[in-house]
Amino acid sequence: MPIEERLRLRCVEAVAREGERFGVLAQEVEAGLTAAPGLHAPVPWVPAWRVRDLVGHLGAVHRWATAIVRAGTTDRPAAPPQPPDDGLLDWYAAGLADLLHALRSTPPDGPAWHMSPAAERTAASWARRQAHELAVHRMDLEVAAGVPVTDVDPELADDGVDEVLRVVVPRWAHTEPVSTATATVAVRSTDTGRVWTARVTQGDVVVADEDAQRVDARLQAPAAALLRRLWGRPAEVVVTGDPGAEALLRGR
Repeated sequence: MPIEERLRLRCVEAVAREGERFGVLAQEVEAGLTAAPGLHAPVPWVPAWRVRDLVGHLGAVHRWATAIVRAGTTDRPAAPPQPPDDGLLDWYAAGLADLLHALRSTPPDGPAWHMSPAAERTAASWARRQAHELAVHRMDLEVAAGVPVTDVDPELADDGVDEVLRVVVPRWAHTEPVSTATATVAVRSTDTGRVWTARVTQGDVVVADEDAQRVDARLQAPAAALLRRLWGRPAEVVVTGDPGAEALLRGR
């Protein structure tokens, strides 16, 4: 399904907004202006990471996405670069600025590689991917810094849920070892009113814009909470039915 121009522009705006929020908060963490004791502070929602790892991850992904968008090909790209030992926050800021320039100056229908077998192979898909990547990791950083978590805008979160179900879950389902499970799960956003039914069948994923009556599990919550839940973050979500079926929609 081609990404509409309005959605693409909204995603580019979100990359700028969320990227700036993340960068400013990271600077405050480094300067000791938050409850976090510096860039070595843990990231509670991603226990394997410190704040430095989170910043380095985003900075590397931004450069990787920029290279993919500018390559103008669907060939597999080189691996993301390694973050520097010094000047990490300046490195992050430079990478964000370069990513935004690439997203704004590259034709949205230009060819671009994507890691998911279900993704649209265009530059526009990377505006979407980076918008949601930043929104989730910005919340990770807020938790690490001990500041209130700012929910994602409902419309953007709604699209983030759609991207997880239609693009990201198929990628997870094809990641070794390929899942042999089969389940049908209904997802409903209580604030935007949107519904999805995801059918996972031994590594294949089909998503329909419907609320199927016969399912193995159901998820209901505002879109921002659904987005957090699907990305494995804490969220107040009503889950009924088989927990194992619902877990197929979340990362391993």
